[in-house]
Amino acid sequence: MTLAERLPLNGSLNGKRVEIGLFAVALAAGAALFWEAIGDLFYRWGLQEELSHSYFIPVISAWLVWENREKVRASVGEPSIVGVLIGVGAVLLMLVGRLIESFLFQQLALVAAIAGATAAFGGTSLLRTTAAPIAFLLFAVPPPFMLINILSWKFQEMSSILGVAMLQALNVPVFLSGNIIDLGDHKLQVAEACSGLRYLFPFLSLGVMAAYIARTPLWGKAIIVLSTIPITIFMNSFRIAATGWLVQRSDLSHTEGVLHWFEGWVVFLLCLAALFGVISALGALSRPRMSAFDMLGSPELPATSPSRGGKGALAAMGGLAATLIAGVGLSSAVGVDNLIVPERTKFAQLPGEFSGWRAEVREIEEVVFEAIGADDTIVVDMVRPDGELVNLYLAYLEARRDGRSWHSPQQCLPGGGWGISRHTVEKTTTPDGRPLNYNRLVIENGRYKQLVYYWYPQRGRNIANELVMRGWLTFDSLSRRRSDGAMVRLLAPVKEEDGIEAAEAVLQSTMQDLLEVLPAYVPN
Repeated sequence: MTLAERLPLNGSLNGKRVEIGLFAVALAAGAALFWEAIGDLFYRWGLQEELSHSYFIPVISAWLVWENREKVRASVGEPSIVGVLIGVGAVLLMLVGRLIESFLFQQLALVAAIAGATAAFGGTSLLRTTAAPIAFLLFAVPPPFMLINILSWKFQEMSSILGVAMLQALNVPVFLSGNIIDLGDHKLQVAEACSGLRYLFPFLSLGVMAAYIARTPLWGKAIIVLSTIPITIFMNSFRIAATGWLVQRSDLSHTEGVLHWFEGWVVFLLCLAALFGVISALGALSRPRMSAFDMLGSPELPATSPSRGGKGALAAMGGLAATLIAGVGLSSAVGVDNLIVPERTKFAQLPGEFSGWRAEVREIEEVVFEAIGADDTIVVDMVRPDGELVNLYLAYLEARRDGRSWHSPQQCLPGGGWGISRHTVEKTTTPDGRPLNYNRLVIENGRYKQLVYYWYPQRGRNIANELVMRGWLTFDSLSRRRSDGAMVRLLAPVKEEDGIEAAEAVLQSTMQDLLEVLPAYVPN
């Protein structure tokens, strides 16, 4: 049945024009609705090296559809109202993303909208056939900054430990302090850029694609995908060990180019070779036995018979177009510009609140300030009249924008060589009786030890757990139209002669003094 026969129109030409017109309207409305989300995709892909491969994800999806174009063409069926329902879900997810200023939600909604348009114009049969290339687009959606920070920290730690073990196996004298590799004359900082995420994200997406086309049972596909993680860690550790070995035996200027070379194609090609080895092993275990080339074969999408629905073609296509147009109108009424930003005092005045203390405000480097992403921040070294030292750090966000958030000390401190020897969550109350949960860390670096308190004052709540903090942040964005908040960190050195009890007393006293004045700087 042709489109013209399904639509209450005179002539197939009119029917075709209606189909093209509705598709054009839906495309224009979708572009307007997701314009900022698409712009953020290209911004993040260009900003973060670990996401630079994402430019190729839509290309690979399009290539997969093109390679199976005959099956795709044969699967086009009756436009389905299912596409409208998916479109409604996508618009709602988009609006939630706008309300809480989360590009992650908006970009997930974009992929859902593509799925909805596929069903609304080509039927559920076309959606089933193209489900894999549409789902693969999810790998182009940048993970939250918090997840990247956590993964980066974990991968730095694992890569550092394994890289040092490799150097020791090569009889290279080496000492690891946090993420700093001490080679005697030289020290290597295993920074975020060296965490291995620049290999993991593209390698994981290729692993998923390889698992999809591999002729192996589900358990074999799972092995292919999961193997990308240890392969990445091992190869990144090998890169670190090779760099340390070269630094130990030659001038640093001679290793800079080699390091960059290892950071690029060489390590990634070694990762691909290792994955090829995993696929070869699975082929050797299969019955009948297959080579890796036979295992991979050609990428094939499932063949699906065209869906037959009935008389709702115009309703499906028009309904999706109307849904997207409504989404454009609603999205203009929500967003970060409509959030409530309370009046507050700037942190610059905070040192004056501690009378009798000698306070020195540290200058924050521009690159560090940009990485923090806060609207107002301060780092103060304060010396009490009795000579005790306290370091105070505060970061405040007026509203959650562009995925910015607070950097947890648990992620930052280990990178500076400080190991966390003890971590507990303590409970107390503020002067006005509000509950306060805070993190208490004991950190060590060689014979040096420090005590750290930190928590997240957020719109009247004082929260220790980051996930709980983000949950309340989302809830308050929707219910109270506020996403402002701060992070507070207090730090005191532990002197050997005084013990940790003295540092505890200093921080407890400082915390109580701070809580008396904090509401003026971080509104409840």
